Amino acid sequence: MSLPGWQALHAELESQGVSVVTVALDIDPNKARPWIEAASPTHPSLIDTAHVTNELFGFNNVPMAVWIDESGTLVRPAESASIEARDTDAPIPDGLPERVQELIGEARKIPDIGAQYRGAIMDWVANGAKSEFALSPAEVVEASHPRDKNNAEAAANFELGQHLFTTVGKHAAVPFWRAAHALDPANWTYKRQAWTIETTPEGEPSDMMQPPTETYEGNWLDDVRAAGGGENYVTKPAFLTQETP
Repeated sequence: MSLPGWQALHAELESQGVSVVTVALDIDPNKARPWIEAASPTHPSLIDTAHVTNELFGFNNVPMAVWIDESGTLVRPAESASIEARDTDAPIPDGLPERVQELIGEARKIPDIGAQYRGAIMDWVANGAKSEFALSPAEVVEASHPRDKNNAEAAANFELGQHLFTTVGKHAAVPFWRAAHALDPANWTYKRQAWTIETTPEGEPSDMMQPPTETYEGNWLDDVRAAGGGENYVTKPAFLTQETP
């Protein structure tokens, strides 16, 4: 049986001293546990219930990644990461609700960077600091998104909401998550975490469609369109041009 993408890449590169560590951002560890257990014991997989990687590295969507060299230094900042091509040409099945068809259509506009991103990783593995894709500390800082007062307040509101969600209940978390969404509207991890919790029935797998609700002002499809469409949904690595399909 073949291994899924990131796990397979870790198995391929481990003998060369490279570790691929995947981190699930989910307040409820049980939502990510099946994938964590499936990757065990060979693939290092973690669960970030408090979105600390967002705070430390600047992750605002998934999947995103940073590259860290053998000295513990960042050589690429937080940016969208993919190593597998997506099938965006298959016809959308007939009979689906109109909004579902629109959601699928918008999702298919998300740039497919799998081949280029994997190639960049392999170049870095082969050439280390000499790789054209490895940045200096100053270049990493320059390419990183600054964290202003609104971003910091959004992080505080999200964290407080997370604490209240686990100790009191969803109703107590909602005002703080709404505040986080307003303060940092480009942070999809804050939005999607709250939307999914709101739209997923008890005991069911996480709802990825995240339709409109009365609880939150936004939803996936409308917010993606407001941000310029699927083409602008991800933080493309700087080495990929806008013409990349």
